[in-house]
This record gives sequence, C-alpha cells and structure tokens, in this order.
Amino acid sequence: MKKLNLLKAFIDFVWIMALITIPILIFFIGYLLISNEPFDIPIKMNGVKITVLNLTTKLVLLFASLSYLTIVYSLYFTKKLLKLFQLKIIFDDKVIHHFNKIGVLFIVSGFLAGVPVFIYKIIIREISIEIGSNPFLYLVSLGLFSMVLSEVFKIAKTMKEENELTL
Repeated sequence: MKKLNLLKAFIDFVWIMALITIPILIFFIGYLLISNEPFDIPIKMNGVKITVLNLTTKLVLLFASLSYLTIVYSLYFTKKLLKLFQLKIIFDDKVIHHFNKIGVLFIVSGFLAGVPVFIYKIIIREISIEIGSNPFLYLVSLGLFSMVLSEVFKIAKTMKEENELTL
C-alpha cells in the first residue's frame, strides 16, 4: 500500500502542476494563433526547433497543446483509478472503464503530438533516421498497455464472478 500511496501522491503533484500550466498554455497558444508578429523565443517540441511562426507551425503547436491537454485528462482518470485501488475496489467495471479510457487517451495524445511533427519535418525537409526514445512510441505503447490491462481486468472480473457462483 505504501507504493500505491506514493504513486497517488506523485500523480496528485503532477496533476496540480498541470492544472497550473493549462491557463498559461491556453493564453500562450491563443496569442500565437492570433498574432502575426514574429516570436523571438525559440520553441522546441519533440526534438524539433520551431523558429518561424507560419500557419503550419501554428497548427503543429496547436496539436501539441491538444496532446498535452489529452495527457492531463488521462491523469484525471488515473487519479480516479488510484482512488478506487485505495478503496480496494479492484475487479469493477469502473476500473476496467478507466484503464480503457486512459489507454485511448494516451494513443490519441501520441497521434496528436507525433503525426503533426512528422508532417512538419517533411515540410521543412528535415527527415532523418533517429535511434533513441520517441514520445510518440512511448505514448502509444502506454495506451496499448493500458487497454490490455483493461482486458485482463475484465477477464479476471469474469473469472472472479464465476468462482463466486460455484462456491
């Protein structure tokens, strides 16, 4: 239970920090989308440095922001899931639903961040082969893992119910 409490405290801290940054992010992205003035602060996103703000880069930044908001929304479901675990509610439809929802949100977030950056790299002709970590792969992998856990919990719930009926 100590590990669960530690994880919940960590997720709560990240959640609070994310909630603080959301208004700043919305203001910043809103300013960038409306403004036609050059922006002197370099922006680096997923390893790609964005210096010129044209329509393409504004759209990439918008999709990256949507990806961030999707991850924050998945943190909300993670908080709810951990709360259920603390209450010792494990094989329940809510747990299965939360795992599945978290998985879908991670996959959507991965595509919201990964695909526009890939298209942007094609447009600026900066395609390269990189060996190393990639946030797109991590997010999609975590999403699929969460969805698999959802299925495992669904099977375990069914087996538990069948076992209770036979007793």
